[in-house]
Amino acid sequence: MPKVFLLGIDGATWKVLDRFMAEGLMPNLDEITRRGTRGVLNSTIPYLTPVAWSSMLTGVRPSKHCIFGYNVMENREGMIIGLLANRSKIKSPTVMDIFTQLGRKVVSVNMPMTYPPQPQDGTIISGLMTPSRESTFYYPRNLMAELAEQGIDYRIDINIAREVEADLEQRIELYLADGAKRLFEDLRKVTEEREKAVHYLMANREWDLFQVNFISMDRIQHYLWNHIWEDDPGSDTVRRIREHYVYLDSLIGRIYSAVKDRAILMICSDHGFGDYKGNFYPAVWLKQKGYYVERDDDLTPGRIVKRVLKSLGLSRRILRFLERSQKTVVKKLIYVGTSQVSWRKTRAYAYGTSGIRINLKGRDQYGIVEPGREYEDLRRKIAQELMDITDDAGRKVMKAVYPVEDLYGVADLPEAPDLFFDFQDEHFYTTYDAITENTVFMDGGYAWRQGDHRRDGVVALAGRGIEPGRTITADIEDLLPTIMFVEDLPMSDNFDGKIIREAFTDDFVAERKVQDKRFFERTEVESSDTDDGDEVIDRLKGLGYI
Repeated sequence: MPKVFLLGIDGATWKVLDRFMAEGLMPNLDEITRRGTRGVLNSTIPYLTPVAWSSMLTGVRPSKHCIFGYNVMENREGMIIGLLANRSKIKSPTVMDIFTQLGRKVVSVNMPMTYPPQPQDGTIISGLMTPSRESTFYYPRNLMAELAEQGIDYRIDINIAREVEADLEQRIELYLADGAKRLFEDLRKVTEEREKAVHYLMANREWDLFQVNFISMDRIQHYLWNHIWEDDPGSDTVRRIREHYVYLDSLIGRIYSAVKDRAILMICSDHGFGDYKGNFYPAVWLKQKGYYVERDDDLTPGRIVKRVLKSLGLSRRILRFLERSQKTVVKKLIYVGTSQVSWRKTRAYAYGTSGIRINLKGRDQYGIVEPGREYEDLRRKIAQELMDITDDAGRKVMKAVYPVEDLYGVADLPEAPDLFFDFQDEHFYTTYDAITENTVFMDGGYAWRQGDHRRDGVVALAGRGIEPGRTITADIEDLLPTIMFVEDLPMSDNFDGKIIREAFTDDFVAERKVQDKRFFERTEVESSDTDDGDEVIDRLKGLGYI
């Protein structure tokens, strides 16, 4: 029975890959795509890492797995609370759940949104949204010791100079100094050790599906997108970028050589990439428009606590501690931006990274907007005003604003905004929803950040049964149904994704069985109260995500 090796290349885009293949820097990928099939893999909307990989892991749209950003949003007790997204918040069965119930084996390495892993998963090392090396981020429990015995120093991600006593901006500046020397050294080390782990586990574990995600391209493109397009042979940064892509191509070639006789290779990315123009602060925009109103009282509990902690130099550590508290009284003190909201005057508010929620009566605890016509008119008005935003050059900033039901066919999802907004590809802005105190709602952003996500990811398949030379288009939720099709497994009755049939030869399709769809259970996953999110938050901030 065919197996599948899923090779995730976080942030990969054909814009960059085609450039480097044409220049002869990536011959292995060039050969794989010529022998197999390739195309654009449409990411989720929003096209953020936790959202997209959750759809890959479940085969469903965000409306079913209910991950819409880096935080899972809640509005209760008069507060807008953002809890870090992880596997415990995914509301649909994952590939690990499904394969376990089918008696099949998965080896999973560094896939985002797989933390916290579960003992029944088999062999798993979780990826993005993992707190730290001190957390339970792998199974079996002796796995890290086993890898260490093989001389493998496994790391979760790059460290962004965490060992340096400095603020984040200074650490990133140090990281990117001298032609980004430290960045590339760190990327190389993390990637080399991850590849060693992959080859060791391929050879020493039984698997029907092997899935791994490599993060180098995403990190390079966030920090150095503009340099990718430079042709300056004297630039150390340009030279190191090209050297790293050559190295990644050799990694792809080694993996393909190891799996081509026993598995179909499926290469994918969770999203594409493009340039970055600046930051957008929806709460500030809503406040300036009069939709979001804060209390005038300077002595709100939240402001008092924030001032006291800041004066003591303890705000970050203590705020993180308080955020983990389950006591409502404590949470009221720490969500400063929301504890001072005047809910009786607020008609709309920022709700997650890419959306706006209406303060709806009967749904929101302190809702004031009437359901029906008032709600629809307000939502339509806000959508139009978002579409009317222009930058300093007079260009429209928004590509589209989507009512939630237009995206997902479902309205009134508790974790979802009522409106999602999407920026123009050619001048893209990163959203920071928690910032409420700025005097402007758009600015030029961070000097160290050059690139950001786009929706057009990549997909390529190679191996027995793949139609050579064919160009395809697929959605990220199509990957899991396609994996199950290859392995002749019954489909879930919950899937939104479809099989990418055009990637396969007629003979291969004819060999697959026709099977009834079936129901799969979702494993209940709980995050430990001891999990420390500081490192997650630090990593996400260091990439400009939150």
